[in-house]
Amino acid sequence: MRILNLEQLNDNLLSNSTIKIINPSEIADWNNEILRLNNYSFFHSGEWALVLSDTYKYKPVYFCLFKNNILSSVVPAMEIKSTLTGKRLVSLPFSDFCEPLFGSIDESEIIKENIFNYCESNKLKFMEFRTSETKFPFETENFRTDLRHILNLIPDENELKKNLSENTKRNIKSALKEGLIVKEENSDQAIKNFYKLQCITRKKHGLPPQPESFFQNIYKYILSQNKGTMFFAYINNMPVASLMFFTFGKKVLYKFGASLNQNLPKGANHLLMWEAIKKYSILGFKEFDFGRTEINHEGLRRFKLGFGAEERIIYTTRFDIRTKSFISPETRTTGIHNKIFEKLPVSVLKIIGNKFYKYLG
Repeated sequence: MRILNLEQLNDNLLSNSTIKIINPSEIADWNNEILRLNNYSFFHSGEWALVLSDTYKYKPVYFCLFKNNILSSVVPAMEIKSTLTGKRLVSLPFSDFCEPLFGSIDESEIIKENIFNYCESNKLKFMEFRTSETKFPFETENFRTDLRHILNLIPDENELKKNLSENTKRNIKSALKEGLIVKEENSDQAIKNFYKLQCITRKKHGLPPQPESFFQNIYKYILSQNKGTMFFAYINNMPVASLMFFTFGKKVLYKFGASLNQNLPKGANHLLMWEAIKKYSILGFKEFDFGRTEINHEGLRRFKLGFGAEERIIYTTRFDIRTKSFISPETRTTGIHNKIFEKLPVSVLKIIGNKFYKYLG
């Protein structure tokens, strides 16, 4: 662990506090430390850090403030080295959001100063932050905004059903009439089946799939450790759609969806999502997070709102080290490249994904 200089801190805070840059995989009790903090998410977990660092060889750089040896504040980050996009810190790569967890405003100011000093001394281009609770502690209006949807769970199916829109109810009924069979699966073969569907889905959206090793590591560090699961919709013994969920504390996160391009029965994803909501409500989970939605994806937004979810905003901003100012990053998922990628065979898209995703983050 690297302990940063605290000489500039006020005497009261300095007397019982230390700031450390850590790799969470080296802390045996990391998850329990995180679960004590407000606004924790799956993206703060040690398992997610392992997936990112193992798949893409990113360097974990988690800025932590400990008071009396107890974690009080943390800003997770990964250092990305790229000749294409520049050497930078991201909190966190391939994560829908990742709140900076601060015990107080004073602690946030101390960590911010250490983050920016770290970036400057290591000649980083910028640091990117993604937060959905508030724009605090960043005094800037330079944000990209996306959407996040959250459903509070209660162990009462009838009450949850009252949250469903009429369109969502119709789609669930349609899927059942189509003869769809839902199975919860969590195996090495299941993750391979999911990846096949994921490749089809990404091509449909004009994007290359993430490397297969990314999903293999998700299985290794998350799903095989009972920290999540997959729901598959089958028709005639063939998987036609699947949704992947992660769990942490009392929260559930919907992270990935995949399905066939053609002949997908109506309402398949509605049925899968509803089955997951019922499962996790019965198990006593309190929060069901539908993850990030780009603000221009109105169809996906309506899909999530149809389950009675509350809509929030995700703010993404970058601190440019050279100019010492915040800038608003642009989304990279839509553009002319979509038209090009959707015409390429899956085999070529896999090669592109394996080659370039590690530079994107």
